[in-house]
Amino acid sequence: MKRHLFIVLIILGAAANTGRTMEFSADQTTRIGKSTMTGKIYFQPDRWRVEMASAEGPKISINRLDRAVTWLLLPNRSYVELPLRIDQIPRVGPTIEGEVARKHVGNETVGGRKTEKYEVTVESDGKRQIIYQWVAPDIKFTMKTASADGKWESVYNSVTIGPQRVRSARWVHQGFSTEMRIRVIL
Repeated sequence: MKRHLFIVLIILGAAANTGRTMEFSADQTTRIGKSTMTGKIYFQPDRWRVEMASAEGPKISINRLDRAVTWLLLPNRSYVELPLRIDQIPRVGPTIEGEVARKHVGNETVGGRKTEKYEVTVESDGKRQIIYQWVAPDIKFTMKTASADGKWESVYNSVTIGPQRVRSARWVHQGFSTEMRIRVIL
């Protein structure tokens, strides 16, 4: 139990230190290689919900920092419970964790907002990589992030900043059968 609480505190600290205290909703498009996913995200600092369309039907993930858990709701009305990973926290603040250098390379419009484009050098596990980041200065929000090699990108459109309606997580278990339930205590 103490170890679980420690992990939650680390995750909450990481979220707080990177400026993700705002609430927002947005359309989200993520591309990895040739695969593209589109959906909607509803974000609060301690929880967020992502709804993605798929050929099988909608897929929904509900992420809770206070419980360090992710629930994946599947189209067949089953769900999977997984431990929350720190890399699942949306990176929307104006800085990137692990950045060691930042260079302004231009201005572009993304999602209908004027943005400043940056080339950011990030160091993680002793390795450096270049990432491009488009930040809307009026709301201090990252509208787009992409790898320099073009292998992946994440774009937010129709961003609405403001309070999000809190939904109870209790409904997650109602009406859903457990296909697989994984609990990992680190």
